[in-house]
Amino acid sequence: MNLYRVVEKRRITAVLRSGSSLLIVGEAGIGKSMLGEAVAQELKDEGYSVALIQPASTKQLLTRIAEQLGVETQDLEGKNLSTVGLRHAIAQFLQANTAFLVCDSAHHYTPEFRRFLEILHEQNQPLLLLATAPPAKDIFLKLPRLELKPMTDIQIRDIMAAHALEVGLSISTAQLAGLQQRCGGNPMLAKRVIEEEYLGLEDTAPDHTQWIDGTPYLIAALMVFGIVRVVGIGLNSTSMYLIGGILTVCVGILRLIFYSLPKKSARLG
Repeated sequence: MNLYRVVEKRRITAVLRSGSSLLIVGEAGIGKSMLGEAVAQELKDEGYSVALIQPASTKQLLTRIAEQLGVETQDLEGKNLSTVGLRHAIAQFLQANTAFLVCDSAHHYTPEFRRFLEILHEQNQPLLLLATAPPAKDIFLKLPRLELKPMTDIQIRDIMAAHALEVGLSISTAQLAGLQQRCGGNPMLAKRVIEEEYLGLEDTAPDHTQWIDGTPYLIAALMVFGIVRVVGIGLNSTSMYLIGGILTVCVGILRLIFYSLPKKSARLG
């Protein structure tokens, strides 16, 4: 596994070893799952007990955690523990042992399981949650947050070149540079773009969420039209003064409209 987020991995493992928890957020395909797997593997290599889980029902999640940590899932009579019994057994094990929970795609977990994670967090259990735009509530509000940024152009080109080699696609450096613009620093999209090129599919609109903020351009336009008005006054040109005034008002209205749009999302990241 070629991991490009080495710096982030080091920071995350250091946080977990210190006994703290962390929430990793980022758009879909940005590399959260691969990073979580790398962190879990490094901790395992150091001799720690680690449970790496994916979304499932509460009972399934608890069972998988217990199995990975070596917690007994049956009672003395050989019957499978209930959900309450599994929660109790796991909590007891974590209080007596140093272990880590790596929870991928945590935004898909049930409220019941997220409540269990809250209880563990209150008991100072180190947790690593990875999520795409998680809701701004419960456990997601209680953990320090680290947002994964888009990968660099060089990293994206490396991923695209490697995937092109895997599928048997001959591609030039110039072609890579052109295709890279459709990825927005997203490694999953980088691979998909190569597959689309391999299949001869037409260019499609980008799926990434890295967009340009147009506010500075509106402000610049407002200043330019204001200058036009001043020049119109200086030259005693009624036309320039009126045109500058009208355009200034129009840009001002657009700016007010943009600023009135909802800014606060109900989700983190």
